[in-house]
Amino acid sequence: MYHKNYVCGHVIETTVLEAVNGAALNWRKLDKDTMINVETGEVKEIQHNANRDSKESLRQTIKKLRMIINANFFGAENELFITLTYAENMQDTKRLYRDFDKFMKKLKRRFKDLRFEYIACIEPQERGAWHIHLLLKADTEELYIENELIADLWGQGFTKTQRLLQVDNVGAYLSAYLINDGDKKGQRLHYYPSGVNIYRCSKGIKKPAVVIGDMCIDDKHKVYEKSFDIVVDDEVVNRVTLRQYNLLRDTGR
Repeated sequence: MYHKNYVCGHVIETTVLEAVNGAALNWRKLDKDTMINVETGEVKEIQHNANRDSKESLRQTIKKLRMIINANFFGAENELFITLTYAENMQDTKRLYRDFDKFMKKLKRRFKDLRFEYIACIEPQERGAWHIHLLLKADTEELYIENELIADLWGQGFTKTQRLLQVDNVGAYLSAYLINDGDKKGQRLHYYPSGVNIYRCSKGIKKPAVVIGDMCIDDKHKVYEKSFDIVVDDEVVNRVTLRQYNLLRDTGR
C-alpha cells in the first residue's frame, strides 16, 4: 500500500493506492494524446472529451490552490480576506491583473514598514464579470486595514475586508467561492474560459510539504474520505482512497 501526504499546516491531504505495483502504475503518458505500458510496450490513444478535460483540469488547479492556501493561511490575526470588485461589467482578465498589480503597489507604499505575502484568486460571474478574492498577510502580530482605505486604494468598485478567525480550513472556504454558484455545487467551473490563470502568489508563499508513507494519523481528525477504482481494459487494477485530516478538529471517530 502506497501513501502520499500533502502537509498543509494543520490540514493533511492523503492519497492511498492499494496496489503499489498494480497495472495502473505501469501506464505513463507519452504526450497529451497517447500513453504507454512501460512493461509491455503497448501504446494506447487517450480518449479526450474537451469539456470534461477542461473541467477536470480546473478542479485539479483548484485542488492545488486549496493546498497552497492551507500551507500559508490559518485564520490568524495577521491575515485578511479581501474581495475586490468592479462597478462595471469588467471582463478583461489582463486588465484585472494590471489593476491588481497597481493596487498592491499602492498598498505597499501606504504600509512601508510591513512585508506582505498574498494569494490572489480570480472569480467569474455568470454575466462574465470578474472580481478578485485576496488572502493577505503581513509580518506583524495583528493586521488591521479599514475597508474604506482598501476601497480607496482599489478605486474600481465595491470592496469587502474581513478576518477568518473562526475558519480552520481556509483553503476549503475559498475553494467554495471559486467552484460553487450559490447552492449549485461546481456550477461556477463553467464560467472560467480556457487557459485563464486562476490564481497568483507572492514570492514568499510556501508550497505544501510532501511526505511518503503512512503518517498514522488518528481517524478522529479525518474530515473527508472518498474511494474509487482505476480500470484498465474493463479490469479493476487498483483502488485509490483520498482522505483529508484536520488536526484542529476532533470528529469523535
